[in-house]
Amino acid sequence: MIQHMNLVFQAGGLKTGEGAFLMACANHTDDRGYVIAHMKQLADEAHMSLRAAQDNRARLEARGLLRSKERLSPKNKAQIANLFRINLDKLAAMKRSKTDYGPTLIEELTFDAADVPPEEKPSSDPHADSAPPPADSAPPHAESAGDGDAESAPLLLPSSVPSSLSEHGRPTGDGSESGEAREREAAAPEPDGADVVVAAYVQALGHPLVNGSRAKFRAQAVQLLAAGHELAVVVARAAEMPAHGWTDLIRHVEHPRVPGQAAGSTGVVAAPVGGRSAPPDEATRRAMAAILARGTGL
Repeated sequence: MIQHMNLVFQAGGLKTGEGAFLMACANHTDDRGYVIAHMKQLADEAHMSLRAAQDNRARLEARGLLRSKERLSPKNKAQIANLFRINLDKLAAMKRSKTDYGPTLIEELTFDAADVPPEEKPSSDPHADSAPPPADSAPPHAESAGDGDAESAPLLLPSSVPSSLSEHGRPTGDGSESGEAREREAAAPEPDGADVVVAAYVQALGHPLVNGSRAKFRAQAVQLLAAGHELAVVVARAAEMPAHGWTDLIRHVEHPRVPGQAAGSTGVVAAPVGGRSAPPDEATRRAMAAILARGTGL
């Protein structure tokens, strides 16, 4: 047991072979120091030959640290594992006195004051270069400012509505939009039809789609719109699907399964003859943008 192995470690006056053999025995002891083991097993665990193990056992027995007894099988008188006992009291009495082997901590590493950056020095010893500027000195940027209000102009937070700012990045004051802002707003791209279809489906579903499912559903929308299906029809069909647990958009558009509706009927906007898409008017574009915004936020 581990307590008896510690006694062997702490004992003084043991030779290397004696300590190794005792350590192998202590690995199998009970609380009173008894061991039942074969000599060959103890020799292997002590990393020595059987002959060396027998010699070390004899020396330990002569010193009164070990007793052993050979055992025979009661059935056929064949030799079985030997019985050993370690003299725990004598082994404990051999404990070495405590020895100071020197410090075990690593050596402390320090730096010269010249090697320490200013920001790492204590606040009680401020660096000469970090002294605050005189109160009457102007900020460095004040000399390069072109107008008198450069020092007092407040910082502007980023705005999500660029049209409310003038070309210099400040409010126009009268609420009117600058020409550049109006041009940016006019040049904003219209919402993609496939994204509108996905947004309508997500809005009806009530929770976002994972990346793989979203990409697959959008690919079906792109395929249907490229084939000439009316956007309003595809959007309406997509919004019908979550309530019925359907996931195949192409199948539902080409073979609608909602009772009372034909393939080209949306229930809201009728599809043009031939099923081909016409350019969306202003109202349709606004509706598409609203659906896309709601669907994206889900």
